Amino acid sequence: MATNESYLRVNGGKALKGEVEISGSKNSILALIPAMCLGDGEGVLTNAPVISDVDAMKGILGEIGIQLICNHSTVKIKGNIKYNVLSKQYVSQIRASNLFLGVLLAKFGKAVVPLSGGDKIGNRPIDIHLYVFEKFGIQSEVVDGYVKCKATHFPYQGQNIFLRFPSVGATENAMLVASAAEGETVIYNAAMEPEIVDMAILLNSMGVKITGAGTPVIRIKPSDKRLIRADHEVIPDRLEAGTFLFMLAATKGTGIIKNIIPEHLVSAITILSDSGVSIKTMENSLHIDARNCELKPIQIEALPFPGFPTDLQPFASVYALNCNGTSTIKDTIHSERFNHLHELSKMGMVNWSISSNTMIQGMQKLTGTSLNGTDIRMAVSLVMAALIAEGESRVYGLNHILRGYDNFVQKLNKLGAEVVIMDKEPYDIIVQMQCM
Repeated sequence: MATNESYLRVNGGKALKGEVEISGSKNSILALIPAMCLGDGEGVLTNAPVISDVDAMKGILGEIGIQLICNHSTVKIKGNIKYNVLSKQYVSQIRASNLFLGVLLAKFGKAVVPLSGGDKIGNRPIDIHLYVFEKFGIQSEVVDGYVKCKATHFPYQGQNIFLRFPSVGATENAMLVASAAEGETVIYNAAMEPEIVDMAILLNSMGVKITGAGTPVIRIKPSDKRLIRADHEVIPDRLEAGTFLFMLAATKGTGIIKNIIPEHLVSAITILSDSGVSIKTMENSLHIDARNCELKPIQIEALPFPGFPTDLQPFASVYALNCNGTSTIKDTIHSERFNHLHELSKMGMVNWSISSNTMIQGMQKLTGTSLNGTDIRMAVSLVMAALIAEGESRVYGLNHILRGYDNFVQKLNKLGAEVVIMDKEPYDIIVQMQCM
């Protein structure tokens, strides 16, 4: 278990080389677990990532009467929902906890759930979620940090819903609520992320009839029978794959990224290929060779899927430091994701500015130093910067990394990186103190 004083000691300057196998999707499993709660019996999720966010989900399920049993990459769910109120203890740890609003509303027509936690990357309002509930005749209010919802009529009727922005969480909550409605629900301008498709596949196997997932229009017809939990394999984590893709390219390395779905990575593959990196796409793997490449600058705008993911923007920004010329990176979804650039200034990064279009001058020399990551992607992007820097770096924020990356340090070291998990004091000093 990482503490706030744990950090990663990184020796930079080495090109990564080798193979890395991608784990199951963090964002997907955090939606699949709530979806599984709608059913009865036992359900099993395989290819599950071993991350601390799943541990938080286990705590949430325990509060409403459901068992979540984790055994390496397999997660079992059994038991029935007994309660419609959650405490702040576990909800405050993860963003996806807001999906339990949809789960509890589908089961009871009312719910009391604290405002969700997760990464601190700026304003992440729930107004679109509350709009979805309002369309179903559900009254909502936020009081003392809790979202309190109650249906005026239960069961409620299916609805036509237009989302002003294709929010992933709001689309998922709409799917959960619609699975218990009477009649068909149609979601327009729905999120198209692969995690939405994964959730739809699971709900269909449980008895719901969902069509159009992965397109802007999703149709949900509830089952006329009780939903039964099923066995389901979690899709590979496209964001973890994108992380290692940028790391291999930025360190001028070569390697194979296995257990992926290439279609989920088209935007990242295209950007790096256009920049000069050699990438060969196989059925479920990518072969990357950035050795001896003259990297051209990149132009990126973070957009909802199938656009370039905002989660990968910090890695693209670090990659731009190794490119010839000036790169332009825009992120209006979560502009706070540029906070890692302030930390990079400690490493000697210059000639950059944050505006509607962030300009990054390439071919800059970084020197190892102490860095602090305050969210999942920021912390990992600082590790990436440490890998291309000269000398040794300390990267704090390991607790954030463990929330979203399965065996991250082990995978990096398998690629030839020199990364060690450290506590506040080096181990040998602690041993010496204990022997005095």
